[in-house]
Amino acid sequence: MRKTEPRIPTIREVAKLARVGLMTVSRVINNHPSVRPSTRKKVEAAIVQLGYRQNEAARLLKGQRAKMIGLIVPDLSDAFFASCAHTVQHIARAHGYMTLVVSSERDADLEFQQAELMASRKVSGLLIVTSTRRGDDRLRELQNTGLAIVAFDRPLPGSDADCVLVENRTGAEEATQHLISHGHKRIACVGYDEETYTIHERVLGYTHHMNAAGLKPNIALGLLTLDGIREWLTEVLASKNKPTAIFSLNHRTSIYLLQALAEQKLRIPQDMAIVGFDDFDLASIITPPLTTVAQSPVELARRSMGLLLERIQKTHDGIESSPAKILLPVKLMVRASCGPHEERPA
Repeated sequence: MRKTEPRIPTIREVAKLARVGLMTVSRVINNHPSVRPSTRKKVEAAIVQLGYRQNEAARLLKGQRAKMIGLIVPDLSDAFFASCAHTVQHIARAHGYMTLVVSSERDADLEFQQAELMASRKVSGLLIVTSTRRGDDRLRELQNTGLAIVAFDRPLPGSDADCVLVENRTGAEEATQHLISHGHKRIACVGYDEETYTIHERVLGYTHHMNAAGLKPNIALGLLTLDGIREWLTEVLASKNKPTAIFSLNHRTSIYLLQALAEQKLRIPQDMAIVGFDDFDLASIITPPLTTVAQSPVELARRSMGLLLERIQKTHDGIESSPAKILLPVKLMVRASCGPHEERPA
C-alpha cells in the first residue's frame, strides 16, 4: 500500500495560529526589525508547533531586492500580450526598473518555474497573466513571502493578489445583442479553450444573453487552428439550421474565421455576419471593416504596473492592505460586418 505523504504546513496556517497577518509572519521569517518581541515570540511558537519550514523560494527571497520587475505572459507571439509587455517595459524603465519578460507557453508548471526563478533573482515584483486554472499553493507561497504580485487579464486562482481585469462578460453580451438587433437568431459562438478565464467569461455573457432573448446558444470551442475553423465551418454550413451570424471569442479566432469564410466564398455580412472580441490593427481597414469588442492592452498593462509599484512600496514600508481589484470597461466598435439586415426567419 502506497504511503501517504505528510501534508506540509503553510505560512497561512502559521499566521492563523499566531493570530497575525501574513506579512507579519514573513517579517519574522526574514528577521525584520520592525516586529515587536511579543509578536515575534507568538509567531515562532506557531512555527515550532506546526513544524513549518520555509521553502527554498522563501529562503532565496531574503535580502535586498533588485530594481527589476518580472513579467510572465502565456504567449509573446500574441499581439495583445506583446503590446502589454511593451507598455510594462516602458513604465518600468521610467521608474528605474529593468524588466525580465518570459512566456509560459500556457503551461502552469513552467509558469511556476519561471516565477520561482524570478524570485531567486530577487525581483522587486511580479506581473503575471496566469495559465493556472485552479488554486496553486506554490504561487501563493511565493506571494506570502512578501513578493509583490499583481495578476492581470485574468485573476490568480486561489490567491488574494491584486488584479486588473476587463469586462469580458459585459462585452460578450453587447456583441450578442448587436447581432440580435440586426435580426439574427441563429448565432454561433466560436473560440478555443473555455477553461481560460477570459474565454469562459465571454461564453457566459453570450449564453446569458441568448437565453434571455429566448434563443438557443450554439457554442463551438477547442478550435485552436485555421484547419479546425475550416472543418467546423464546413460542417455547420451543411447543417439544416446553419448560423447566420458568428460571435468570435478572440482576435486570433476572428482572423481564422475571416480566412475560412473567404475560402468558402461567403460574403460578409450578406451571407454571414460576424463580431469579434478583441480589436486588432487591420480590423478597421479590411473589407468590410470588422465590428469588434475592443479592450486596451496598453491601459490594462498601465493600470497593472501602477498597482504593482504601489504594492512594492507598501511591502517595503511594511504596510498591509486588502487586495485591489480593477475592472476596466470594453467598447463595442460598430463597423460594417453585421448589417444592416432584415429580420430573418428562425
